[in-house]
Amino acid sequence: MEEQQRKRRRPKQERVEGRGFMDVAREGFVRHVALDKWREIEDMRETLGFDWVRAVQEAGQFLGRGGYRSLWLRRWDEQVVPHAPEGEAGSLFAAIEKAVAAAVHDEDEARKSRGDRPLDEDPEFKAFTDASLEKFFRETAGEMEPG
Repeated sequence: MEEQQRKRRRPKQERVEGRGFMDVAREGFVRHVALDKWREIEDMRETLGFDWVRAVQEAGQFLGRGGYRSLWLRRWDEQVVPHAPEGEAGSLFAAIEKAVAAAVHDEDEARKSRGDRPLDEDPEFKAFTDASLEKFFRETAGEMEPG
């Protein structure tokens, strides 16, 4: 029995490498959400004529975050809204990325304390990861084809 359990366990190196992938996936997810928010702001400015402040306020709704929405709103209000009047694209995007990273961390901690599913099982995170892996595999397959 003990022998079977040993065979089922993956070597430590494989577990560490797998964990590294998820760390990279989280970083990619943060960048993905930040870019989505940036595009929302740009779209509202271009199509609706909103100024920076109004566009930032409207983009910071996070309706899809459900019971964790208040965490995201707090980070957005603390870290992004103060940069809106400046209208400086670089500092605003940096603030968006920092706010999203902090909100992801906050949501992850809240999920753990509530006993909810981990963020890795969130439909939005899964969709992002699946799409990224699919793109990676397509690109890798293309490189491996004989030329």
